[in-house]
Amino acid sequence: MTQQQADAALMAAADEQYRAFNAKIVRSDLPMWGVRVPAVQKLAKQCAKEGGDFLDTYRAENYEQILLYALTVAYDKRPVEQKYAYIDNVLRLIDNWAHVDLMLGAFKQLKKCREAFWAHYAHLADGGEFERRFLAVFLMDYCLCDELLDDVFATYEKLQGGQYYVNMAVAWGLSVALVKFYDRTLAFLQKGTLNSFVFKKTVQKARESFRISPEQKQQLKSL
Repeated sequence: MTQQQADAALMAAADEQYRAFNAKIVRSDLPMWGVRVPAVQKLAKQCAKEGGDFLDTYRAENYEQILLYALTVAYDKRPVEQKYAYIDNVLRLIDNWAHVDLMLGAFKQLKKCREAFWAHYAHLADGGEFERRFLAVFLMDYCLCDELLDDVFATYEKLQGGQYYVNMAVAWGLSVALVKFYDRTLAFLQKGTLNSFVFKKTVQKARESFRISPEQKQQLKSL
């Protein structure tokens, strides 16, 4: 698919009312056309299926173009290690939580290579706000397992700080960890190494979950 064809498809699906709504939710400084996520996902799957040199030639500048590029990277069937350069391109372009969360949610390949991917992108812990969120959400989506849980906790301790979208991702990840590994995550929370914001948001998110029992919610409230 060419740049002209992809952009024409995006613009044909643009909706000004949705653009105004989404701009308030995403809070990106990027220009935005107002294309709903399912339409971008469908186009990205088509671009990934066609293959070719789309990822090498497509010039992504606005919100939807970057989302299309990011999702195409996620859906592309090449081995993950062959897509690092494209992922790096995305990381240089993003300025909002939605690009991070949507790309990682689509990147199902990472289930099979999570440790190698984590090792390659561990340096993001020292990066900018949305690079750090990228690492935090990746850990939540693909690394909340018995053998990696303590390493996830240690990384979340390092990631927390003064960046809102990073702190929210850490709290989100820990609330999911409470669902999957309640006792171990509770013990981690009780260590007292989290800042007040992350701690409170973690408890809040967990207590809003339908997958946490009433007894567990009461215990969390007592913290």
